[in-house]
Amino acid sequence: GLSKAELQIARNEIYARHGRKFKNPDLQAWFNSCSWYKGTIEPAAFDESSLSDVELANVYFLKEKENG
Repeated sequence: GLSKAELQIARNEIYARHGRKFKNPDLQAWFNSCSWYKGTIEPAAFDESSLSDVELANVYFLKEKENG
């Protein structure tokens, strides 16, 4: 029951919790407003291998729902 925008935020929160920064200024502003967010990794330098199998599965699931 989430909107496309909410799904995008949910998916990117997984990356944000690992310190990833975002090219999209709206996403970057959203996560900058979160007290827990510490963006330290540039988007091009972020390595998805730092995500767990469950996190990766969730990323793919949410992306599919965004595009569905």
